[in-house]
Amino acid sequence: MLTAKVTPIRQWSPIWIVPLAAILIGLWMLFNHFSQQGAMLLLIAEDAEGIIAGKTQIKNRSVDVGQVVSVELSDDLKQVLITARMKPAVTPLVNEGSQFWVVKPQIGRGGVTGLNTLLSGAYIELKPGDSAQTQLRHTLLSNPPIASADAAGIRIKLDAADSSGLSIGDPVLYRGYEVGTVELSEFDLVERRTRYQLFIRQPFDAMVTENIRFWRSSGLSLDLSAEGLKVNIGSAATLLSGGVSFDLMDGWPQGQPAADGTVFQLFADKQSIQDGMYNQYVEYLVFFDESVRGLKAGAPVEYRGVRVGTVASVPFFFSMERPFEVSLNQGIPVLIRIESGRLYENLSLAQLRSELDQAVEQGLHAILKTGNLLTGGLFIDLDINPDWQQEERHQALFAEQQRLSLAAGYPGLPSARSGFSNIEQKILLALDKINQLPLAEVLQQGQQTLAATDQLVQQSQLLLNDVQHFMQQPALQQLPQNLQASLAEMQTMMQGLSPGSAAYNQVNQNLQSLDQVLRDVQPLLKLLNQQSNALIFNASQQSDPEPRKAKQ
Repeated sequence: MLTAKVTPIRQWSPIWIVPLAAILIGLWMLFNHFSQQGAMLLLIAEDAEGIIAGKTQIKNRSVDVGQVVSVELSDDLKQVLITARMKPAVTPLVNEGSQFWVVKPQIGRGGVTGLNTLLSGAYIELKPGDSAQTQLRHTLLSNPPIASADAAGIRIKLDAADSSGLSIGDPVLYRGYEVGTVELSEFDLVERRTRYQLFIRQPFDAMVTENIRFWRSSGLSLDLSAEGLKVNIGSAATLLSGGVSFDLMDGWPQGQPAADGTVFQLFADKQSIQDGMYNQYVEYLVFFDESVRGLKAGAPVEYRGVRVGTVASVPFFFSMERPFEVSLNQGIPVLIRIESGRLYENLSLAQLRSELDQAVEQGLHAILKTGNLLTGGLFIDLDINPDWQQEERHQALFAEQQRLSLAAGYPGLPSARSGFSNIEQKILLALDKINQLPLAEVLQQGQQTLAATDQLVQQSQLLLNDVQHFMQQPALQQLPQNLQASLAEMQTMMQGLSPGSAAYNQVNQNLQSLDQVLRDVQPLLKLLNQQSNALIFNASQQSDPEPRKAKQ
């Protein structure tokens, strides 16, 4: 049997070059693959709507800079973890200020956006920040950011009691011109208030100072109150979407520029800003013994046409025992505020209260008056009537009302009925007096009077019949003819005495003869007047008397 002899080869064979080259090429390919891959990015989102692993791209300025690798739920199953591979050259774009959001078709107040994704599918938009620190963990925003973090401008915050009429994306207006946008909106569950973040771009951020005020700008607002009808029409943008406006109040100094992040109060409208300026006031409790329907909180309190305060609460039953009994006996309590800023400047509350107390002693009282006939809105008018205060019934009523007011923690103010209420009360008193009249006796006397009147009418009718019978007698019928004949004879007689007739001429001649006789007798009468015995003795001729010379 033959035995093989194995002899080890001590010389290296060239055949090993092929596997060694393959290994080196593989290692180089692995190195080249991993060296050309960028950083891994982790995005945290509420949901993964429209995002597909291996398909959804990450873009910046419409250029692909990465791709989604995986989409998974977090360990607590409350969030979505999106892992994406970025290209090596774009790693500096992923920093602390970067923002990511999903671009997809949307219809909003600004119009229709993302239509290009209907065919290509949704993608993630990258908006880089200005930080030099790389950060590979970000939150995926649910909505596109209004302005970039490095945009030139100022960001301020607004604090409001409610969130009605203002949403993300609404315009920020300065005298009707759009200068910014509402960026964020959140509700504080602890304080139960809404907070907004506004971005105002350059160069309009220079107008944001410490003394400006913000208010909601509704497209069309109608205000029907005791002061009348007010109509405010905004710009075309606010008519469609509303917004927020800001400006400096008339007469206010400009103030210092506001810092980034300054908090301002958001008012309902511009008028509420004016009302909010009067924060120094004295409160009084007024009892009205009439209907207060139409009187609302915010209605004006006036003194002879000048507004001096505001109605705070209608009705005001807080801190009162047995409110229903109080309203029955004393009237409806209304809390009003007399605001010192509406009277004159530098008026302290102590001085205001002192002057009001003096006015109450002089007869100051409150009256409900109608401010708007269309809406029935009421306001409170203050007036001074010394005679009203001196009446004992008013003094006794106000004393009880003052006791209740002080028990509730407020001073009291007298009240009186309005003009219409006084008329109504007088009418009711007149009706009560009418009800107290002895109507039965009056009606009985009226019936007796009517019976006597009926008898008088019957007797008058009989008298008229007798007169008519008397007028129908034949002798009375011939009386006009006889009178006519007598008048004719009298006319004939008067014609005989008229000028030119014989009788008239004869009477005229007789009168002339009588006149001649009187002229002839006149010398004789003169002589007898001078010498009464001239008919018996001859009368001597006397000379005419001469005037005597005056004595020296």
